Amino acid sequence: MDKLNGDIESPEGITTTVLPDDLVVDILSRLPLKSFCRFKCVCKSWLAFSSDPHYRQKLPRTPSGLLYQKDGLGTAIHLARLPSSHRDIDTTLSFVPYYEYPLELKGCCNGLLLCYHGGIIYYEGISDHIVCNPATQEWMVLPDTELGPADSDTSLKLCFDPLWSQHFYVFKFESSPSPAPNYGTLTEVKVFFSENSTWSSCLWETLDAFVGSSLFVNGVLYVEHLWGHVLLALDAPDTCTQLLNDRTVQLPGFPNGPEQRFSCWDGCLCQSCGVLCYAQQELDGCMLRIWSLEGCDRWVVKHRLSMDGVFGRDMLLRTDSEGFWYFNYDILAFDLEREVVILVDRIADKVFLFSISTGKLSEIRNDTARPLGYYYGPYYCKFPALAH
Repeated sequence: MDKLNGDIESPEGITTTVLPDDLVVDILSRLPLKSFCRFKCVCKSWLAFSSDPHYRQKLPRTPSGLLYQKDGLGTAIHLARLPSSHRDIDTTLSFVPYYEYPLELKGCCNGLLLCYHGGIIYYEGISDHIVCNPATQEWMVLPDTELGPADSDTSLKLCFDPLWSQHFYVFKFESSPSPAPNYGTLTEVKVFFSENSTWSSCLWETLDAFVGSSLFVNGVLYVEHLWGHVLLALDAPDTCTQLLNDRTVQLPGFPNGPEQRFSCWDGCLCQSCGVLCYAQQELDGCMLRIWSLEGCDRWVVKHRLSMDGVFGRDMLLRTDSEGFWYFNYDILAFDLEREVVILVDRIADKVFLFSISTGKLSEIRNDTARPLGYYYGPYYCKFPALAH
């Protein structure tokens, strides 16, 4: 990281002093945790200190954990906290009106949650989906959209990145049989804008099966293909956009699918300081790689971690009854700022925290009931999008 010092003259002729990094870190280290979290959400250079090996041990540790809901609709939302995490986050969502009626956790993005309100009866002021912030106890209902065809499937993807915009988006992927014969499934994408609380018309459509896991980074929504080893990248639009900009990004590592005789999750997406990252086991499962996306399509290896002996067994790759190979552990999430990887042990039926620096495991959840959960870090800033 460059050391900056001395005076800089702005275009308006005003002279400002830029402090050296060591002094900035010393000042930031004296801030209360919540204040530090707010500041680093609006300043990329301060966020970078959190992942810098030289400085991160001096700064307040960002709280984080694994949000999960054991049996889906109607059950409590739990937070499996990582070490040194705060305990003042209301994951019961008691601040949401009618929260005692079933709420299902559907997504999580940079501190905001997307929940489905599953009550059969419509309650005034509450629609099917709610976006909320447990750290500030703000919430917002999403206005209803027009119903799609009866045979359509809908997936909502919450998109929020405070370093890019103080507004959030919800991308609605609606898939239905294509009207053209023998053309499979047609997926249409509409977008909700928190800036003016409106839904767009259809902004993009495809016949490809981009219905996998997703991640929103620096104004771009990345969506995995159902079986192809590739990502769809959609640029977040503004309220006047008529058509979404799209491109595809080839993933690193090896592809999964019937031709490769692998039956396992296709790696894991995450981000670090506004950069898209990807983690995947190597072919024998004994090593795990983490890449970062440099530029538009160049992947660079950041870590190569040994899993040999981590779970107390030698074999990490097995076959099922149909002859498909699968790893007996999965990558659920990772955080390069905290230097941890969250792993699911299929044999022990537990969720573990793996330390990148020490190679040690620690248990954070003693079951692997689906859904496994979402990696969560609180967002402490209030903003106009959540008006309540």
